[in-house]
Amino acid sequence: MKRRIAAHRRRATSRQAAIRKAAPPFRVRYSCPAELYDPKSYSHVVEVEGGRLLFVSGQVPVNAQRQLASGDFREQVGRVYDNLETVLKSVGAGFENVVKTTNFLTNISQAKTFREVRDARFAHLKTRPASTTIVITALVEPEFLLEIEVTAVVPAR
Repeated sequence: MKRRIAAHRRRATSRQAAIRKAAPPFRVRYSCPAELYDPKSYSHVVEVEGGRLLFVSGQVPVNAQRQLASGDFREQVGRVYDNLETVLKSVGAGFENVVKTTNFLTNISQAKTFREVRDARFAHLKTRPASTTIVITALVEPEFLLEIEVTAVVPAR
């Protein structure tokens, strides 16, 4: 009887191993919401399912036609957060799901204004996401004064 149990366990183990090899432990989905421009060379959001970890590409201050929102820094920050909100909503998330932000500013003197706008967007939250702000010399378009990327976590579907 012990041999049968051992043989059965070996078969179950090899069957489980075959299942693990056949199906990946998680799924990754790349998407771009219809309300934003199609960037072609990257995705606005990457979902990891099985507990969904969302990696949102850096958003810049442009509208759905990829037109610059404004030359004003405060307005650019607002447009970027609007874009982030659109991307997060497109996958069933919101600012409450953001666990990390990475902020790229082209001028450190604008940091106070940036924090004011950011803090207003996250004011309704009990806790705030981790955040890194980096000052850089330029972005892909010289008129862009900032770019923000976020990582968010949501329950599995």
